[in-house]
Amino acid sequence: MLRCTLAVVMLFNLSGNAFAQSIRNSNEQSLQTVVNKFFDALAALDVEKAKSLCTADVTILESGKVWNFDSLAIQISSRKAKSADFRRVNKLNFLKTNISGNTGWVYYMNEAMITFDGKMTHVKWIESAVLVKEKKGSWKISLLHSTEVERTP
Repeated sequence: MLRCTLAVVMLFNLSGNAFAQSIRNSNEQSLQTVVNKFFDALAALDVEKAKSLCTADVTILESGKVWNFDSLAIQISSRKAKSADFRRVNKLNFLKTNISGNTGWVYYMNEAMITFDGKMTHVKWIESAVLVKEKKGSWKISLLHSTEVERTP
């Protein structure tokens, strides 16, 4: 009888741990999905979609400058206005994803093939993002930090 009880307790603990791990993996995947969708929006030069994935007070640290979303929107719009052949294909490799309460953070390698004004450039960055879970339960980017690692024409 004792063996049976111990077996049931161990099985319950294992299934509980598996369930908790499944929830954690699902939440981590949710953060990564938001970041991927953000870069898909940048690739599509879709200002509204990118904005919908960010908090109202998002901070973007890019090339030694501190931007808000309006700064980013200007960059997106200028790409759209300057070149009809703009194309960007992103590849994100997530290195670490953490969640604590309603705050999550990720860091990842970002590679992009960018075509602009007839020229193709391959760029690599190491980036980090802080996301917050808003009242409606959706994750939004609150801080994005990008450091360029390599650029080849």
